[in-house]
Amino acid sequence: MKNILTLRSGTMMNEGAVAGKQGLGELIRIRPYMQFILSKMVSRFGDSIDSIAYSWMVYILTGSKVLMGTLLAVNFLPNILFGLFAGALVDRLSPKKVIVMTNTGRGVMVGLTALLFALGQLEVWHLFLFTILNSLLECFTSPAEVSSVPRLLPQSMLLSGNAMTSSATRLAELAGLAAAGALIATVGIAWTIWIDAALFALSAILMSRVDYPEWMSPRAMSSGARSLISEMADAFHFLRKHALLLVSSVLFAWVNFCLMPFNVLRTPYVMETLQAGAWGLSLLSGLLVGGIVLGGLWMSQQGTRYRKSVLVITGIVMLGFGYAMTALPAYMTSYQLPTAGVFCLLMGLGIPLATTPLVSYLMEVTPAHMLGRVSALQSMLVLSVSPLGSLLSGVLADWFSMPALFILFGVLLGLSALLLLTSKSFRREM
Repeated sequence: MKNILTLRSGTMMNEGAVAGKQGLGELIRIRPYMQFILSKMVSRFGDSIDSIAYSWMVYILTGSKVLMGTLLAVNFLPNILFGLFAGALVDRLSPKKVIVMTNTGRGVMVGLTALLFALGQLEVWHLFLFTILNSLLECFTSPAEVSSVPRLLPQSMLLSGNAMTSSATRLAELAGLAAAGALIATVGIAWTIWIDAALFALSAILMSRVDYPEWMSPRAMSSGARSLISEMADAFHFLRKHALLLVSSVLFAWVNFCLMPFNVLRTPYVMETLQAGAWGLSLLSGLLVGGIVLGGLWMSQQGTRYRKSVLVITGIVMLGFGYAMTALPAYMTSYQLPTAGVFCLLMGLGIPLATTPLVSYLMEVTPAHMLGRVSALQSMLVLSVSPLGSLLSGVLADWFSMPALFILFGVLLGLSALLLLTSKSFRREM
C-alpha cells in the first residue's frame, strides 16, 4: 500500500526512461528486481508447503478448532507489539541484510519444529514458542521487503511491479500447495517441514546475491542523535496527516478480520464439510492462490488503465461474494469440492484487485527513508484485529456451523465496498 520517493541518479533506474512502460517485458529487464523476486518465490514456495503441513500437524495433534484459532491469534501478536519498532530499525539497516538474517533464522526455527515432531517430542507449548519466534522474525522481513521495492524499481512502475511480485510469489505458493499433499502422503509431515527449512536457507543465499543500488538513509548521514522512539513517532505523525492511508489501514483491518474464520477453519472445513483429505486442502488453497496469480498478472498488464478506487471496490465485492458462496457445498450432495474450488478461485481473483492499489499508494506517498516504519505501523494497525478474529472464529465454530460463518462474514466483507462508495475522498484521491 504508497509522497515522493527519492530516486537517486546513477544508482536507480532513470524515471523518464521507463515512464509509461508498464509491461512484464520492462520489469524483467531489471535484473536486481528479478533476483529479489526469485528469492521471495523460493521462500513462499516453502511457506505454502509448511502452511499445509503445519495446519495438518496441529489438527492431528490436538483436534481442537479453538487451539488452531488461538495459535493463529498468537501468530499476530509479535507484529502488533513489536512491528513498529522493527520497521524503525529496518529503516536504519540494509534491507538486504535484514532479509538474509531473518530467513536464516526462520529456517532454523522450522527445522527445530520438524526435528521435535520426528522424535515424537513436539508439545503444544513448543508450537506456541516457535510460532512466536517465527512471527518475530517476520516483523523484520516484511518492512525490509516493502522498502526494497521502490529502491529496485522507479515510481512509474510500482503498480505493475507490485502486481508482478504478487503474481510471482503466489505462483510459487501455488506450486508449493500442489506439492504439499503429495509430500505429506509420501514422505510424511516431518520431512515436509524439513524441506521448508531448507528452502528458507536457499532463499537467504539467493537474497545475499541481489545487487541492491547504493543507497544511504538520510538518518545514516545525520548525527544519529535521534532515538528510535522519535522515529517511531514520526510514523504516527505521517500516517495521521494522510487520511487516505488511515482509510486503507481500517479497510485492510476489516478485510483481515472478516477472513479469519476462513483462515482458521479451512482445514476442518475440508475434512468435515467437504469430506476431503490433504489433497482437498491443497486443491482449495491452490485455486485460491491461482486466482491471486491470475488477478495479479491482469493487474500488471491492465491495472494502470483503471482508477485505484474502482479496482479496490471491485476486488472487495468479488472477495466477499466468493467467500459467502463457499458455504454452498454444505447444502449439495455432489460436486462439493469442485464447487468450493470455483469460489476459492473467485476469492483469489479479487485479492490483488483489492490490495495491490493500496500497497502501491503507500509506496507512492511515503518517503523512501520512512517506508520501513510507516509500512510496519500500517501492518501493526491492520493486524491488531486479527487475534480477536482468530479467537472468535475458534469459539464461534463450536456454536455455529462453518457454512453459516462463511456466509455471515462474506456478506460483512462485501458490505465494506458500499462504505467506500460513500467516501468522496477515497473516490477522488484513489
